[in-house]
Amino acid sequence: MSGGVRGGSGDPTPLLDLPVEAIVTNVNRFVRGWAAYFRYGNSAQHFDKIKGYMRMRLALVISKRHKRSRAFGRSVVFFQSPNHLGLVGLDGIVAAPRPFRAWRVTPNAGGERRR
Repeated sequence: MSGGVRGGSGDPTPLLDLPVEAIVTNVNRFVRGWAAYFRYGNSAQHFDKIKGYMRMRLALVISKRHKRSRAFGRSVVFFQSPNHLGLVGLDGIVAAPRPFRAWRVTPNAGGERRR
């Protein structure tokens, strides 16, 4: 599957038809790439908001799939699953900017050419 979280390339498959593992895998792939790009700087509070939003949306998918209340989906994601059904954690990935140091590691610091 290429493209966004839903399936890409005009695929009309709704999220409720996909297994939860497939939804979590797609969301994790999307969020990991996004978080790797934005990890430099002061973004820890934003990552906390995104993490809460991901959990809330997954809880809504679960509650709709089982035709239950939002509280049921929330309890499954937040309390009944020890790892939040496999959602990626965004804690501890922020690289703090330091004065007088490169904020990114130079890819060819040893003078090697690109292969």
